[in-house]
Amino acid sequence: MKKQKNIFADLHTHSTASDGLLTPTQLIESACEKGLSVIGITDHDTVAGLAEARRSAVRSGIRLVEGIELSCGWKGRDTSVHVLGLYIDENATALQKLLNEQREQRFQRALKMVDLLAGLGLDVAELRQRFEQTPEKVLGRPHIARYLQERGYVKDFQGAFEKYLSRGKPAYVAKDHVLPEVGIDVIHAAGGIAVVAHPGLTSDWTEVWSHISGLRWDGIETYYSEHTPSDVKRFAELAGKYNLVSTGGSDYHGEYGKHTNRLGNYGLTQELYFDLVSKCAAKGINIV
Repeated sequence: MKKQKNIFADLHTHSTASDGLLTPTQLIESACEKGLSVIGITDHDTVAGLAEARRSAVRSGIRLVEGIELSCGWKGRDTSVHVLGLYIDENATALQKLLNEQREQRFQRALKMVDLLAGLGLDVAELRQRFEQTPEKVLGRPHIARYLQERGYVKDFQGAFEKYLSRGKPAYVAKDHVLPEVGIDVIHAAGGIAVVAHPGLTSDWTEVWSHISGLRWDGIETYYSEHTPSDVKRFAELAGKYNLVSTGGSDYHGEYGKHTNRLGNYGLTQELYFDLVSKCAAKGINIV
């Protein structure tokens, strides 16, 4: 998408609790500096940053939307289908149980990738030490990619994936998926709305939607930073057809690569945000 004007709400961002570069406090402060009124923090498979973000949001006078981005999938599918949970209670029992399981799986997967890199002759002892000292952190390939870039093993962040970490590359390890219906149920049990994240990035979207369209979705991320105008039109029409709300966000991870200058430039205008609120209210979901 082209940069938007008068962005009021960004409902898709990441902090250092997962793979973002800014702490929750820094992210809240940056959102305020960009003039946002509402900020959603949706870290990958963790809610660890929300308490800090909430304290910062209260100090800053910005509305925090507590969220999460769950990595989901099913047997035989190579890539994840991401599910945003917005307006969640991060202390909900079912959510905490799922996230504890996910964190352990991510931790073991990260160590396996580190071991594979070591087997290729790369010095990753420091990276393994970092991981072992923070088993509570939700780890993923971006953490490994940044380390490889820092140490000069690859030219840039994307190069780490192209050379080592993508499917079929020598340090790739497949991950266990949570079924989308399980993710949706957990989000609902936590009082949130379940949203299909960045559908325009899914290369086989038609096939994927045929697989998941019958699930209990509440919304679709229509206004996403990497969507083309035709994507926006397509998913807005899909939202109308299936009685889904349209959400929007930047997917901001910090000032690097494609994420540079995203915050404050993508998301929902005030009109679109309150349209979301009213449509949720019509569904019996109070998110004010």
